[in-house]
Amino acid sequence: MKRILKQIPFAKQIYRQFQETQYKRQFAGDCYGGFWGVFQTFEQAIQASPRTKNIGYDDANLAHEYQQMLEENNWENSGGVVGSFDYPVLFWLNSIFSHEEIQTIFDFGGNVGIHFYSYAKYIEYPANLKWTVCDVPTIVNAGVSLATKRCVQGLDFTINSQDVNEKEIFLSSGTIQYVESSVKTLFKNGKPKHVLINRLPLYDGEQFVTLQNGGKVFYPQYVFKKNQFIEELSTIGYELIDIWEDRVDSCIIPFHPEKSVSCYHGLYLKLKY
Repeated sequence: MKRILKQIPFAKQIYRQFQETQYKRQFAGDCYGGFWGVFQTFEQAIQASPRTKNIGYDDANLAHEYQQMLEENNWENSGGVVGSFDYPVLFWLNSIFSHEEIQTIFDFGGNVGIHFYSYAKYIEYPANLKWTVCDVPTIVNAGVSLATKRCVQGLDFTINSQDVNEKEIFLSSGTIQYVESSVKTLFKNGKPKHVLINRLPLYDGEQFVTLQNGGKVFYPQYVFKKNQFIEELSTIGYELIDIWEDRVDSCIIPFHPEKSVSCYHGLYLKLKY
């Protein structure tokens, strides 16, 4: 019967609307990592979002969830783990450390210091390296608490993205798409020599915004046009050195196959002037 109804034009439209309504109801609840909708702006995505969760990363419930994960997975003692998408970043960081005297890294969206802890198991950091994590206040508070508990040296935290000024390496993994302003605006007061951006949704179509279910909260996020994203950084003096695929992450948007992204990407860019 479903097959027959879908052949009738008006019935096909009604059936699609029914499917979309059913999926949105599912998305509003326990649909962690799922995506819904295609929008032009963050504001449109926020206005269209279900009212079942808060919006955005700066959420006390989310920070509490991260703290629980640390305890349950014994993350503090193990030092964290790296994913397959981390290895190109490790390769380039190690190469940079081997050829230059690096003293500063700005880890934008670095959570509670996950990269600082986990990467140290695989590469040797330069002596006196200052690793600055920039994140939202609730996450930063958790990161400071953890670093204090572990008596960590060389790791500090900030909530001010403009603290990237005068840093030598900019690192961001799985964060840029959640920031409403353009990535190049982060460098308006100073451009790091090296830029490593990982876990980034890039594709060949036009840029748009979608909504992600983050478990405790919803996130509006960009899906970027690949050439346009790289060109924006090129116009302020950056040269693309490497690009790689991240086959772990994807952005599959039901009812919008033309907008879905089967894999994310990582980029290494270096300042030319």
